[in-house]
Amino acid sequence: MREYREYISRSPEETARIADEVASGLHSGDIILYEGDMGAGKTTLTKGIAAALGITDPVTSPTFALVNEYPQGRVPLFHFDLYRIDSYDDLYAVGFFDYLDREGIIAAEWSENIPGLGQELAQDSAHRVINIRIEKPGENERRILVSGNIICPICGGAELLRATVKQTGEQVSVCEECEALWTEPRISADNSLIFANYMQGKGLKPYWNELETGEYI
Repeated sequence: MREYREYISRSPEETARIADEVASGLHSGDIILYEGDMGAGKTTLTKGIAAALGITDPVTSPTFALVNEYPQGRVPLFHFDLYRIDSYDDLYAVGFFDYLDREGIIAAEWSENIPGLGQELAQDSAHRVINIRIEKPGENERRILVSGNIICPICGGAELLRATVKQTGEQVSVCEECEALWTEPRISADNSLIFANYMQGKGLKPYWNELETGEYI
């Protein structure tokens, strides 16, 4: 089962903040695979990510061009629209896989049109796949679900672990590098705790062996 960070946006300003947080953990070689219905806000989120990367050119939907390139910013961004793509042959024909070697970030809308694309791309250790699903529960509300190897938003130097506290059974997310810890689904700088303080608050010793550590998120 895929694990997600969950965000709720009720305004363009909140979406921009979420995009900034997502962009803070992106690196060259990363691949964003979007899922979501028409009008859910995939291009809007991409605009925010582009702005956070330092890209100043207007970001538009690549519906007819299939791919828009934004080479400025700290990392180039390649924005694909796969709405009319439904096979690997089509992906090769539009040059999608050539962009994997161009040392940028790929953001691909309508990735669900290509079954198994995420698993295929994840086999190459040089690339990290981030799945983003955007749902529209209300006219002005967006539910944004982000999965992939999550980089700690506090120190930016390590991936986060999903772990279980042995004595309480509580699920936590924790950074081994800076000891930031989260008990909520949403992982953000503004809802983090310190591992030692959290454990002592539960009447437990602040030792790492008090956790049953699972895989990196």
